[in-house]
Amino acid sequence: MKNLQTGVSLGKKKKINWIHILFIVSFMIIPVVQFLLFYVYVNISSIFMAFQRPENGSVIFVGFENFEWIFERFINGSSNPSDDLQLALVNTLKTFCVQIIMFAIGMFVSYFIYKKILGYRAFRVIFYLPSIISAVVVGYFYTEFMAPTNFFPDFLEKLYGLDYDLASPLADSQFANKMIMLNLVWLTFPANIILWGGSFSRIPDSVVESARLDGVSWLREMFQIVLPMVWPTFVLLLTTNVAGIFGATGNVFLLTQGEYGTQTLSNWMYMRVQEASNPFATNTIYRVSALGLMLTIISCALALLFRKFLNSRVEEVQY
Repeated sequence: MKNLQTGVSLGKKKKINWIHILFIVSFMIIPVVQFLLFYVYVNISSIFMAFQRPENGSVIFVGFENFEWIFERFINGSSNPSDDLQLALVNTLKTFCVQIIMFAIGMFVSYFIYKKILGYRAFRVIFYLPSIISAVVVGYFYTEFMAPTNFFPDFLEKLYGLDYDLASPLADSQFANKMIMLNLVWLTFPANIILWGGSFSRIPDSVVESARLDGVSWLREMFQIVLPMVWPTFVLLLTTNVAGIFGATGNVFLLTQGEYGTQTLSNWMYMRVQEASNPFATNTIYRVSALGLMLTIISCALALLFRKFLNSRVEEVQY
């Protein structure tokens, strides 16, 4: 009788385990398939495509031919600004520098909000609000702000003493890139406020109060107490910024589509594929794959070296 009860208990236990597994699988199957299909397959396929090109209705292996074409375009440039990889690289690096500057400013702003300055709750909402609005909506209103019917074009005409009517700063080669950077500053300013706020809030109050009793200034507190204690977050955020160095682009596609000297590398790749009538029948997507693979290898190497360098500078504080 006892053995029979034991067998029934084991049977129930086994059935419950299978139900538990099926429950987990039912939730995991869609994201796993999506990951395998849209990330693993796509990236592996793009690696092979970097070394191929179409010929007579089939695809042949061409070695580093696509990479040679990319290097030639980087060296010689192009007379068309929207197709100039030299200009695209320069604009991408400028955008990255602006992002790094805004990263530092955002860290300081988050620090002052953490210190609960006057109106810090309102500032937290105001600074973060643009980042939760759709980029398309923000781009539309920014374009309307630059329209001739508003005051901004007239303001720039007077500021720069122009002898012609400025239709829109986004459609003028002298101002388009500056307006893209201005939009970038506006949108990247609040990007990491929540992450910084969460890291700063973990710092024990006793440490900050002890520093205040010792007469430590806010600047010294920031760099010698707060920053070392949130160093892992600092390294993580800065490393991800470095990893995205060649993906720095701002709202170029929505605002100018790379025209008027605003082209960036990521927008160049997107526009080349979008404008091709059949990217698989020409070299377009294969050359774009070669450029993407090259930039991925360089950015990953830079990110790993940068992370190693940062981790070697400051010893992580345990608290």
